[in-house]
Amino acid sequence: MAAEAEQQLSLVPKLGLQGDLFGGAFGESAAPNRSGGARSGGGPAGPSGASGGPDASPDPGDLDDGDLEADARARPRRRRTGPGVDAGAAAPGHSPVASEGPAPEATAAQGQPEQTSDSDRPQAEPEPSDLPRWHHHGLVEPEQLTPMLRHYVELKRAHPERVLLYRLGDFFECFFEDAIRLSRLLELTLTGKEAGKALGRVPMAGIPHHAAERYCAELVRRGLSVALCDQLEEAAARSPAKGALLKRDITRVLTPGTVLEEGMLAARRNNWLCAVVLEGEGSAAARWGLAVADVSTGEFRVTERRGSDQLQQLLVQLEAAEVVWPAPEGAAADGGPQAIPAWCPDTLRLTALPRTPFAAPEARAALLQRFRLASLDGLGLGEAPLALRAAGGLLRYLDDTQPGSAIPLELPTTWHAGDQLVLDAQTRRNLELTRTQMGGGVHGSLLWALDRTMTAMGGRCLRRWIEAPLVDLPAIRARQDGVGELVEGRSLRLALRRLLRPMGDLERLAGRAGAGTASARDLVALADGLERLPQLAGLLAGATSPPLAALARPWPELAALAALLRHTLLDSPPLSLSEGGLIHDGVDAQLDGLRNQLDDQEAWLAEQEAAERRASGISTLRLQYHRTFGYFLSVSRAKAAAVPGHWIRRQTLANEERFVTPDLKGREGRILQLRARAAQREYELFGVLRAQVGEQAGPIRAAARLVAELDALVSLAEVAATGGYCRPDLTDPAGPEARLLEIQAGRHPVVEQLLVEEPFTPNDIALGAPGVAAGHPDLLVLTGPNASGKSCYLRQTGLLQLMAQIGSWIPARSARLGIADRIFTRVGAGDDLAAGQSTFMVEMAETANILHHATERSLVLLDEIGRGTATFDGLSIAWAVAEHLAGAGEGGIRARSVFATHYHELNELAELLPNVANVQVLVEETGDELVFLHQVVSGGASRSYGIEAARLAGVPPAVVARARQVLGRIEANSHVAVGLESGARDTGRRGRGRARQPA
Repeated sequence: MAAEAEQQLSLVPKLGLQGDLFGGAFGESAAPNRSGGARSGGGPAGPSGASGGPDASPDPGDLDDGDLEADARARPRRRRTGPGVDAGAAAPGHSPVASEGPAPEATAAQGQPEQTSDSDRPQAEPEPSDLPRWHHHGLVEPEQLTPMLRHYVELKRAHPERVLLYRLGDFFECFFEDAIRLSRLLELTLTGKEAGKALGRVPMAGIPHHAAERYCAELVRRGLSVALCDQLEEAAARSPAKGALLKRDITRVLTPGTVLEEGMLAARRNNWLCAVVLEGEGSAAARWGLAVADVSTGEFRVTERRGSDQLQQLLVQLEAAEVVWPAPEGAAADGGPQAIPAWCPDTLRLTALPRTPFAAPEARAALLQRFRLASLDGLGLGEAPLALRAAGGLLRYLDDTQPGSAIPLELPTTWHAGDQLVLDAQTRRNLELTRTQMGGGVHGSLLWALDRTMTAMGGRCLRRWIEAPLVDLPAIRARQDGVGELVEGRSLRLALRRLLRPMGDLERLAGRAGAGTASARDLVALADGLERLPQLAGLLAGATSPPLAALARPWPELAALAALLRHTLLDSPPLSLSEGGLIHDGVDAQLDGLRNQLDDQEAWLAEQEAAERRASGISTLRLQYHRTFGYFLSVSRAKAAAVPGHWIRRQTLANEERFVTPDLKGREGRILQLRARAAQREYELFGVLRAQVGEQAGPIRAAARLVAELDALVSLAEVAATGGYCRPDLTDPAGPEARLLEIQAGRHPVVEQLLVEEPFTPNDIALGAPGVAAGHPDLLVLTGPNASGKSCYLRQTGLLQLMAQIGSWIPARSARLGIADRIFTRVGAGDDLAAGQSTFMVEMAETANILHHATERSLVLLDEIGRGTATFDGLSIAWAVAEHLAGAGEGGIRARSVFATHYHELNELAELLPNVANVQVLVEETGDELVFLHQVVSGGASRSYGIEAARLAGVPPAVVARARQVLGRIEANSHVAVGLESGARDTGRRGRGRARQPA
């Protein structure tokens, strides 16, 4: 009898459907047959309740779908609701008897020698000082390997550039070079595995399958690609011959640009995947096409332009997670990292792919097939052949990395160079738009100052607005109207913030549903967000501005989807999709029938516990369940001698003895089979529901875009209302004041929030009035002491112009601004030693870029031009650059400019050129003390107070005294400005009226 019980224990089927990545199930491969075909019994068994109770329960294998549906009709289940219902309570079929502690991970199935569990994993070996003998998969002959490792090597040769994680039991293992790499990157123990008699042991390292997401996230963060080889069938689903392999294959490829999992994505930043196609590579005027997609949100855009410098600037702006391109002729196209060409920033991951998917016919076919189109004429790609090829290559890459699933993407939209304010990499860095120069963090950036968004999708929207300000006046004014309505409506603004706060990331939730990777909790979060759409529409019913009125509409199809999700899914489903507890009662008749059968079995267990307690006379007896040992009767060691004779000892512990009975073990198999069928049925129902949600990914994302824009507008309104901002008056780009920049009492939006002990000192600025109006020059020469705030004034001017063009209000008393086509800044010093460029060469290169691309509609902000070389050389360069910006001389620009300098000789330009004025930062001297007033007023400074600044910085007194002596002698004998006056007058006469027109 004991042997029979032990045999029954070993035959208990394991419930654990394999996941498509980190826990989802492959239901089709392991699903039991429920087609109602031939059965071993003579006729259909009726419901347990109709045939005499649980003791007469039929064998679970004899219950077909009709039996279960009849049982559900005879004993309808009541839907359980209320805050006390959780996944465990709402899932009949989980035994009510106590369970002993946390269940251990499932072990490898018997008869599968290639699988490893925690107990039979090889012991750690000390890592040798040099590489192991078999440190690369290419060093071994596949014929000499075991079948499992032979399969691993075959897959590795198909994905040589990726880390291959191979599912073995409860672990994802890797071997050879991948094992060595993982052990070093993730600080794992490097072990070994027998590879065959001729080879011995090969390096092995692994991670638990339930922790795979965390480890994979770290690998992706380091720029690596990961290929996941998972089991496609259950060991218990078949009885293979000894040594036969379970079916396994690559189910997912994780790369930095294609991840969908929440834990691998930055919530408030897009994860851009870019594809590039170039013609005339190596030339500065090369033509290129770019396709950009965020697979997590479905955004898909393309563009085609000329100039490799523009491509580099655009990739810097996007901060692409991954860039793919067709491998150059003769280069390897294995998908691995390649030498970085000049157009690609060094910080980005570049992956070379085969050239075929980027060919025009293949790209066109890929687009037609993906979006089910008859023609591409409606996409506007006829005049952008390189962009079309890039889009096709990107789609092929997604297909290769997402086998078996189609990522839902929007139709590609085309954008052009003139659609947004142009900001080069230096300007973005100097203005600290989304990260600071010191440390690279968000705190202290413009994004930090303006971001009061409540949702992740709103945070991404605001970031995109800051990175790509508008140049279209109606679009800017529409955003301003929305911000203004929310500033004036405080109660509306606060109500919207309360409603948006708990809303999930609808964009990415819909994407995971469409890709078939969403969990039950994802769908519940999606239902919660969709249910808030009618509430938002109600709050915005009286809105008049277009951005707010867009959401004041019904969403009947999404409301119906939310209702379906609520009706089907429990409010708090478990993380796993394979163990049940997902679906409400009353949703499916078959599932209800299975749960009725499980209720009968649980009633029998309760009766059995009471009967054995009476028969044994042991009042403390308990009937318990353990995932490894199944059901057992537990008694204390002191009572073990008094147990009935039909009990079979199962296990002895320190304080208790565990027993089984033949009836209990016979019933255990039926219960586990019913649970497996119920869990499988729940997963099937969930898969159908997830597919329904995926079909609605487009409408969900359309609503999510509007919600994200609303959240961004509410954020800008909150900052404006609490910070005392004003609405800037934007002038007509075709009108006489198109170049006007007039700000009264402007404040730096970031610095004023960082100041704690003292208020920020506001300052005015006036540039670019029609004609040469008094007080509105084209060029301001800004002088003043070191550390007095000149750089802050420059950045403040650029940030206020940029904020106005994203539709935000700005920190000022009043403002009238024309729309700029570009903003240029040259602030601070830096070198590029890797490229062989000194500080001065970097400064001159950036200055040359400005002078080549600025127009009279640009805003140019320069600091300390010419300070990196000899005094006379530097002054000459600064003078000539200032003249050129002011419009003097051959090809003068006449851009709106602020030129900060310590060359006080440049103050003479205001007397020589009518559109140049001098301003200075005031400082107050009290004896040996300097007080910085941070106030910008008219007039030029005559001193820079550099020696006083050196003294304040702690330079030794003797050095400070000697510096004052040297300065006195230099000032007495210097005639630097001699000859500049006449030259400036000549160039002013020649260059007047030759301003460059906007591009």
